[in-house]
Amino acid sequence: GEKKTVKFLNDFASSSSSLRNREDPGNDDSTGDDDDDVDGIGRATAIPSTQSKIWYDALESSQEVLVWTGKFTDPTTHNGNGNLNEGYGADIPIIKTTSIVHRSPKFLAELLMDSEKVKVYNKMSLGRTDEMVFQKGVDTVGGRFGDGETKVVRNLTKPPMVNSILEFVTCMHARQLRPDDTSLLSNNNINHNRIPTEGYIVVSRAVTGGKWNAGETNNHHNGEKFVRNEILLGVNILKAVPGEPNKTELTSVTHVYSPMIPLMLAKNAGVKGAVDFVRDIRALP
Repeated sequence: GEKKTVKFLNDFASSSSSLRNREDPGNDDSTGDDDDDVDGIGRATAIPSTQSKIWYDALESSQEVLVWTGKFTDPTTHNGNGNLNEGYGADIPIIKTTSIVHRSPKFLAELLMDSEKVKVYNKMSLGRTDEMVFQKGVDTVGGRFGDGETKVVRNLTKPPMVNSILEFVTCMHARQLRPDDTSLLSNNNINHNRIPTEGYIVVSRAVTGGKWNAGETNNHHNGEKFVRNEILLGVNILKAVPGEPNKTELTSVTHVYSPMIPLMLAKNAGVKGAVDFVRDIRALP
């Protein structure tokens, strides 16, 4: 959870600062400044490229799943009361996790895009089908629909203690990370030319209604009703660990609305789902 994340970041900042001071007694810089909130959903830890190995080693040895939660607001506009305007879905918590997984970025990208394998890492899934495939191949470059793989899928899930079946009709897209992506993923103080860009990004957006709407009359074989859910934002950044091609720094961001989950429980349910996702990926045979 978030408390363990704060403890890990504080311990990391302290240990890395001590190491730098031993190597350079005149260096009193610190990392993990609370003012460095570059993504709006939790403190961003500034990790100099020279310290990246320390970061990966610490995160891997701890086997932690770092967690941040927050909500979206528009910092550029204000309402009549002087408060920040809240956009669509601002009342729904957004969850971010970072972890190390002992699989290559390409393996994970292809796994997440393969509908036949979704049950391997999602124990609540009743199955996912490809409704429309625009383009195949996560390594595609310059295809008809741009780079990467894009398709629309339908996923049915049955969480415990929920009477209905949760339905997601999702547009999914995966492609290789580009060099320019690094500037968006890292703190501005880092030398981007030294940050590895090997990896992939997988993005999901699930909507309600439309052509693929199951409707209330489209029930499961045992009479359970489908309930359409919305993924406002789903992103998985799969970055290769430098020098270790079969290890991935997995950063996931999820922003999901389910009418079956009260808002007061959405944060805890979202955190549990995000952490369980990483644990199930790590448990793959």
